[in-house]
Amino acid sequence: MQRRDFLKVPALGLLIPVTVREATASSSDPQRDLSHPQPAPSGQSLHQDYQTFAAGLEHYFLGNGDIQAVIQHCPDRSGPAPQTHIGLTLMDPERFARKWSTMLFHPERGFERSAITVQAGEERFQLSPENLISIGWIYPDGIPTVSVIWRTGTWSVEERYFVPSKGPLLYRHVFIRNSSPLAGDPTVHIQLVPSFALFDEIAAVPGEQRVTAKGFAFLQLYSLEPGASASGRYDLHVPARRSGDESGWMVRFVYSLSSQQPDRSSETHERVRAETAESWGEKTSVRTGNAVLDHLFAVSRTCMKAGTSRTGKRDSGIWMYDMEWVRDDLFTALAMLHVGFHREAKTMLERILETSVGKDGRTIESSRWYGHQYTELDQNGEILYGLWSYLCWTGDVALAKRYWPKIRTVAEFPLQDVFRDRRSGLLHNKREFWERNDTFGVEEGFELMHQFWVALGLEKAADIAEIMTDEEAARRWRSVARELRQGVLKDPEFRFIENGHLIKRRTRAGKWQRLMIPPSRTGMPPGSPIATDPEPTCEPDTSEVYPIIYGLVPPSSDLAARTMERMEELWNQRWTMGGYSRYNVSSEPDPPGPWPITTAMIARAYVETGNSKMAWRALHWLREIYGGQSGWWFERYAPSITPPAPPVSVCGWIWPEIILLVVHNLMGVRPELDRLTIRPRLIDGVDTISGRFQIRSSNVAITIRRTGKPVARVSGRQIPLEDGTLTIPSPRAGEDLDIVCEV
Repeated sequence: MQRRDFLKVPALGLLIPVTVREATASSSDPQRDLSHPQPAPSGQSLHQDYQTFAAGLEHYFLGNGDIQAVIQHCPDRSGPAPQTHIGLTLMDPERFARKWSTMLFHPERGFERSAITVQAGEERFQLSPENLISIGWIYPDGIPTVSVIWRTGTWSVEERYFVPSKGPLLYRHVFIRNSSPLAGDPTVHIQLVPSFALFDEIAAVPGEQRVTAKGFAFLQLYSLEPGASASGRYDLHVPARRSGDESGWMVRFVYSLSSQQPDRSSETHERVRAETAESWGEKTSVRTGNAVLDHLFAVSRTCMKAGTSRTGKRDSGIWMYDMEWVRDDLFTALAMLHVGFHREAKTMLERILETSVGKDGRTIESSRWYGHQYTELDQNGEILYGLWSYLCWTGDVALAKRYWPKIRTVAEFPLQDVFRDRRSGLLHNKREFWERNDTFGVEEGFELMHQFWVALGLEKAADIAEIMTDEEAARRWRSVARELRQGVLKDPEFRFIENGHLIKRRTRAGKWQRLMIPPSRTGMPPGSPIATDPEPTCEPDTSEVYPIIYGLVPPSSDLAARTMERMEELWNQRWTMGGYSRYNVSSEPDPPGPWPITTAMIARAYVETGNSKMAWRALHWLREIYGGQSGWWFERYAPSITPPAPPVSVCGWIWPEIILLVVHNLMGVRPELDRLTIRPRLIDGVDTISGRFQIRSSNVAITIRRTGKPVARVSGRQIPLEDGTLTIPSPRAGEDLDIVCEV
């Protein structure tokens, strides 16, 4: 079931548009949360932790390609059955899951049994909503770490969760202090209670001081401290040892998805931690001097890495879709390049070319291919742009050489007669950017995003073709790219401009499609805007800002200004919490609500146009909405109809949009095939921004400062800026550059 298919299934009952806070009303509220199935008449149901979306819910996401961990925080304790306050679960990144099928979900207890118990003499205590001091991200030695601090009486406890740079391990370190000098040594009790759907052979192994679980996978829990004992079926008991400075106690737990015997040596642990610190230290970190921007960048970098497996596999909607999309994966690979995960980006691009592109160049979305009328043509252009970007950042021509025949098919697929209109030269079918089709009232015609991304991709593919000495392909693709750009901006009949602003779509006859009227309203979700609004309007659409973000439309132009002005119709369109929707919600088959992805897209465009006030409004919204603390933003902040729709959860496309906002748009770091271009767009409130980047196997330190005197220094050599842009030759492999741009 792809993202739009479920919406064709009539839902039971009436879909009532509600705000997120209303969606968590009590069971007696007629506008109760429609995003989760209700208990059967018998009263039997899963533990409430299976629910993916609720007001205030945060999920802290850790992963290294070999393991994924989620620490849930549910601060809202109202209602008859709130979710586990703070709980842990684990996943294998190579196997997609729903929340209820993760490794530590218990059908009756949810994540409750992942808590530790600290015992000191006869006193036993656990974390609770009342004794929680804080939960959040910290970065000791540069390692993304989730810190949970709680206090009971004279005892204070900090739990720290982190993953190593490689290996299917999660470390859970527990630090204990007591303000009384008379305190005795504590013991920490912990359980491994795994999913009964995945594991059936669960045992505490007394002689080995660990708890193991075998079934469809393997899982074990052990401690690095001596003196641990295992008992019963689930339990591990560990005497805390004095920390090095004698100021407290420490216990280090390890969860492992490997069946290998534990290596408990302190030497191994310290080596792994040092390697992890070194690995993160090699990656790009950016400092803006603004707490909001620095937080958004850091959590996006952490979560994007966590969401990608060692083989480049990633779920486009964790606990939601359990499927892959080329567009989502491509944007992730693109952002990986911008933060130094070059190996991961290469792996993802290889996977896309090998498994997500058919023999004819057609791309998958929702883990399948569709016919010509329903294929997402923009994805072909996005692949080409991503491959060109990889070549610019790394200089690795071997990837393009290896896959050149496949790359050619990707470029040629949209140029077939079945897509290209003879009169206008534009590309047509019955699919739009957000995956609606003729069932939703999409008329056969021309989608702006199909023209824009294919044109941009062909232009960049032509550059690669010249390197491959495929001159014929280079000439052809440049010609088509030029024709598509001309069609978008200049064609007197088909251009995508009306009343001085960009538009989304035209029909084959050249008519501006402003309404999407389904041929059968009864096939739409009952009560949804597209099923009930007399004139479901598809304009404006946030995808229209991509030509501004990537330079097809000059950001200082009247066309950009008028286009951005219309985007404001989407802020708070039918809600009051802030944020932008994807498009005019009168044509929305989902409950109306704001989307973090599109809010980040519009923020990127406002950075380009220099509208600091509106850019900051979007950025502050991303930071302040729940999900913004952990970085686990929900796809949208509105309920879903489950069933038949999948539950609302995180959509990882948001993470690359934020990273690209900081690096591509704010700093303007843009490697090309033969040069490095830096074109900053500092917004008010950011006077200095700095980062260190890996470009062509070189370390490039870049600092942007607002001084009012445009000039650049490259390793001490002064170079003038032209139109606020620095252009220098590409760095040589092994060359270290220190670049300072004053604007």
